[in-house]
Amino acid sequence: MRNAIVLGIGLGILIPAILLGTMLARDSYEREFEVRVRGPLKQYASMLEQTMPVPLWQVDASSAQSFVNSVMLNPDVVRIVVEDAALGRFVHAEQANVEKRGLLSETRDIRKDGSVIGRVTIEMSSHLMEQEFFRKFLKGGAAILVQLLISFFLLWLLFQRRMMRPLQQLQRDVDRLGEGQLADAVSVARPDELGSLARGVDSMRLRLGELMHEQASHNATLEQRVEDRTRQLNSSNQELRTALDDLNTAHAEIQRSDRLAALGSLVAGVAHELNTPIGNSVTVASTIHDLSREFNKKMTLGVTRIALQNYVENNLQASDILLRNLHSAAELIGSFKRVAVDRTSAQRRVFLLDEVIRETLLTIGASIKRNVHDIRMDIPPEIRMDAYPGLLGQIISNLINNAILHGFDGRENGIIDIRARLLDTQPATVELSVNDNGIGIAEANLGRIFDPFFTTKLGQGGSGLGLNIVYNLVSDVLGGSIRVESEPEVGSSFIMQLPLCAPGHEDTDGQSL
Repeated sequence: MRNAIVLGIGLGILIPAILLGTMLARDSYEREFEVRVRGPLKQYASMLEQTMPVPLWQVDASSAQSFVNSVMLNPDVVRIVVEDAALGRFVHAEQANVEKRGLLSETRDIRKDGSVIGRVTIEMSSHLMEQEFFRKFLKGGAAILVQLLISFFLLWLLFQRRMMRPLQQLQRDVDRLGEGQLADAVSVARPDELGSLARGVDSMRLRLGELMHEQASHNATLEQRVEDRTRQLNSSNQELRTALDDLNTAHAEIQRSDRLAALGSLVAGVAHELNTPIGNSVTVASTIHDLSREFNKKMTLGVTRIALQNYVENNLQASDILLRNLHSAAELIGSFKRVAVDRTSAQRRVFLLDEVIRETLLTIGASIKRNVHDIRMDIPPEIRMDAYPGLLGQIISNLINNAILHGFDGRENGIIDIRARLLDTQPATVELSVNDNGIGIAEANLGRIFDPFFTTKLGQGGSGLGLNIVYNLVSDVLGGSIRVESEPEVGSSFIMQLPLCAPGHEDTDGQSL
């Protein structure tokens, strides 16, 4: 700060002095130039203009030369030329060894009875004037510089004694207070602003002493309070850990319950689907058995050609029906087997997306038919993925069940639309969406639907984990993302972006169902 103040004082003195000195020097130069050069030049030119007509008319060169020589006595006059209009140069005079710098000239016509009979030209130099002015300027500048130095020294001395020394003493006192030495009072005692500052610092010293005394008394009881609060916090943390363990246990139990419920629903759906082809097969087999017994009776009496032909035709038709129904049952069992294996083992393999979605819909078809809802699928057959088909099937099942339970609450003939398309991204990604035309999701719930245990059907079939499991499987296992778009009374869309090649995971059994 001291250097800045000293620099400010110096610049505050020097800059105005330079500006004022420059203005005064310029004004003095203009006046000197007017008095020494410009004014005499015009006077000499006027004088010669008036005195030269007679000598020039009478061709009296000696008289003209005497006039010119009288003007040349001024050392600032460099050259005078008098010219006759008819004869040319008439009189000429020029200073020898004169610096021809800063020349100023004036030319006048010489007239006789109104006619121009000649011309006079006079040149003057400002060199001598400038030299004298420069010498005066140096003397004045030196005097001003000495005055500035004396003024600056006096101001610096005053500043050093009246401000810097008391400030340095006050700084030493403040440093001492900062080190905790509060016994001695602040030593700066002056009836000015620095004295007021010192008295304020001393008041602060006294207040700090009181506060430190109070702090010492408070510290005596603070440690005991800290120990009490620490014991309370440890007890609370133990209770929180116990509650968290209970919550994790409950979460695991609910997940197991959901797995069992999903497996039970899967088995019930497959059993319902198998009932029709197996029932048809039993009926056809019974018919074949009755026809065979009747044909056996006819054989003892003799079989006609027509009876034999009818028996063969009936058996062929029955066997075709039986084969179709058994093939349908076998296909359904195979799909159930693949879905069950995928879900229970979370096995990673290469698969076609439309086949996995179709098998998933086949296994949950019974529950869809019971609720009188329609599922539509628009998936290109060439989309091939390297991922976990069982977990993907579980995601689709959970989203469909969520639409039935929440989206179509109190409605019939709902439509669930499953679509997929490849995205032009790196790595290769498929966008898979499950859309419904249900009642939609309230805007206040959109930000919470993926939270664990959040459900609007608590105690009515909703556990609050279905969409949370979907979110975890999509983001953690399949390495994708999921978002929801919904409009009340229009429907909802769950849009997933999944890489065609899922990231590697060693163990996903914890969320296989």
